[in-house]
Amino acid sequence: MGFVIEGGTLLTPDGVKRNGSLACVEDRIVALGPADDLRSKYGSLEKIDAKGCLVSPGFVNAHTHCAMTLVRGFAEGISLMDWLDRIWAFEAKLMPSDIQLGAELGAYEALLSGTTTLNSQYFYSDNASEAHAFLKTGIRAVVGHGFFERTKDEGLRITENMARRWHGSGDGRIRVSVDPHAPYSTGPEAYEEAFRLASRLNEEIGDRGKVVIHTHIAEVADEASQVKDNFKVDFTGGVVDYLNNLGVLSDIVVAAHSIHVSEEEIGILKTKGVSVVLNPVSNLKLALGIAPYAKLRAAGLRIGLGTDGAGSNNTLDMVESMKILSITEKQATGDPRVLGSKEAFDIGTAGGAKAIGWGDEIGSLREGYKADIAIIDTRKMHSVPLYGEYDHLVYSARSGDVRDVFVNGKHLVEQGRVIGLDYQDFFRRVEDTQESIMSRLE
Repeated sequence: MGFVIEGGTLLTPDGVKRNGSLACVEDRIVALGPADDLRSKYGSLEKIDAKGCLVSPGFVNAHTHCAMTLVRGFAEGISLMDWLDRIWAFEAKLMPSDIQLGAELGAYEALLSGTTTLNSQYFYSDNASEAHAFLKTGIRAVVGHGFFERTKDEGLRITENMARRWHGSGDGRIRVSVDPHAPYSTGPEAYEEAFRLASRLNEEIGDRGKVVIHTHIAEVADEASQVKDNFKVDFTGGVVDYLNNLGVLSDIVVAAHSIHVSEEEIGILKTKGVSVVLNPVSNLKLALGIAPYAKLRAAGLRIGLGTDGAGSNNTLDMVESMKILSITEKQATGDPRVLGSKEAFDIGTAGGAKAIGWGDEIGSLREGYKADIAIIDTRKMHSVPLYGEYDHLVYSARSGDVRDVFVNGKHLVEQGRVIGLDYQDFFRRVEDTQESIMSRLE
């Protein structure tokens, strides 16, 4: 029915609580405080010793393509459009069972590195999919079926059916989003229809959680030109101006990347309540640019953090992404004082939760919030001594320092191992799937 995490250092919205305890009953955090106070009230619950550890809310990966673990390392050292051509050729050969296995691999990787929530865009099938994988692995997720201009009618139909089947499933762990891929690949009518569908779903099933629109926006410098050429539309300004003119920007939109946006467009994003999700590792690797974080923050936008997919990042490591986000902004501004460790941590946890419309239940260690928790061992050769908890976590820690992970109050990772997973059998399945996919590409 529950457990008490004792003796660790709690990273809470009210500050760092050293030698603190945290009690969970069923799927919720019910109390935080000194160990003696909690022991008297929750003495019958299982005790988990967290001495020498940080107790953190699970990280929220607010933009990824989880099943793309299967293309990890497949397309390296090429431009984004060449990368997309190579990736799309690979994806054309995938079967639903491949996608589900890739998402299981990504979910396990995420859990082992302290991530408890994913916002993932990929391709759905009734028989096997990312949604099936997330239900099976126990992770929390927003999951969507990405569609393009050529697949918009089928994509919208699949999304609606998917939402009615999956939204709120897994004891509330699984939500569904509406996912037009990007302005350069998905036309104006598709965005308008996506907005109408998401709005209607929120009216009909929004009591199970917000249905968001998850899309890529302003990822490449010439995106506006691509939109004009691909869809024969005319507009002034960038893609944010274009989408605003379509009437499809609102507080249900999650805009991944948001690199190439003007100050005027940032103002539009704020006025419309759009959330942005930064993906610094993927952006640097593909040489796409650096998002104007300081301007986005100054505008008061909701900002989350993502890894993007393993095809362009190679890992789903949010610990690494928090560090890269911080140090990239320092380099970009020439100021080592900007975007400190606490701020990066907040973006990787509560910021991401708010960005995907789940900030009222996850992303923080608070009474009444979901018991999505990571316990991180601080006693490692690469990370002692410890002077500041957030500095340690963002700059010194590694994802492999994560010891235990809970989602919805369920213990999924213990002592750095996924509970109940046959590792050798799982690796064999991944290797067999890789071999099968490569044979189809020949």
